[in-house]
Amino acid sequence: MHTTPVTGRGHVPISPRPELEFAPRIAALDEVFSGRLGLHAVRLDDGESVQLRADERFPTASVIKVSLCCAVLDLIARGEAGLRQTLRLPPPGQRVPGGGVLKQLELDSISLKDAIELTVTLSDNVATNALIDLCDSDRVNAYLDLIGLEQTRLLGPVDFARIGPGLQGGIGVSTAREQTRLMTALAQERILTPELCRYLVGVLARQHYQDQIPRWLPFDPYAQYHGRAQPLTIANKTGELDGIRADAGLLMHDQRGTLAIAVFTDGGLDLRETVDVEGSLAVAECAAATAAHLLGFEV
Repeated sequence: MHTTPVTGRGHVPISPRPELEFAPRIAALDEVFSGRLGLHAVRLDDGESVQLRADERFPTASVIKVSLCCAVLDLIARGEAGLRQTLRLPPPGQRVPGGGVLKQLELDSISLKDAIELTVTLSDNVATNALIDLCDSDRVNAYLDLIGLEQTRLLGPVDFARIGPGLQGGIGVSTAREQTRLMTALAQERILTPELCRYLVGVLARQHYQDQIPRWLPFDPYAQYHGRAQPLTIANKTGELDGIRADAGLLMHDQRGTLAIAVFTDGGLDLRETVDVEGSLAVAECAAATAAHLLGFEV
């Protein structure tokens, strides 16, 4: 196992191992990955599940933004907010860096609906902090308690002056099992209202980042625009910080059913910002192995 950060030629990419059965495939991945790996997945049709460190807490990075959006949508369900209401933004030059596009734009406000769209699909940190201004950490965490996610916490707004290593150094913490519980509740419309559940799953299905869970799955988000059938829909939310890659979502297949899956990593020694960073490949291999085992894909 690596003991120093991996850069450049020192990196050996993780590859899919479809020749292995599920248990040895995950064990082989866990052995070579330089950090800690957590997985939970459940097939909604019959409850069959798989897990690895499913109840250990991990830093979520931007995966916590789904919980934030759920708490904001709960305000809407209660009549305390509306999708069309306006959220003010900090002046240009005073906006948080990182993911998204609002830091580059001249807009001084956006709708709550647009903030949710950008928070999920582009992981926009300015939009995220606008939502947190509306629904702060205490209210988000009280909502998470209400729906039974007691290990999941929003730690505060996105602030790179505060973000650092460890569970308390990011913007959120959770477990893989609690994230699949949240995804299952959205899919089965057991929280918020049915309309708001469908709305948020639809936003998740417009995710722009395809390098983790979707990476090796038979999924083409552009197939519909070319007149090709796409039986698999993936609705997910990714996250990343130094040494951390994470993804949680729903795999919804027309014939094979629906799978809720969450994969967390931390402590990874490959700190590169590249498409083949070790953490993203580890998440992709977890998703491929799980989809092969529970949905019968050949990946």
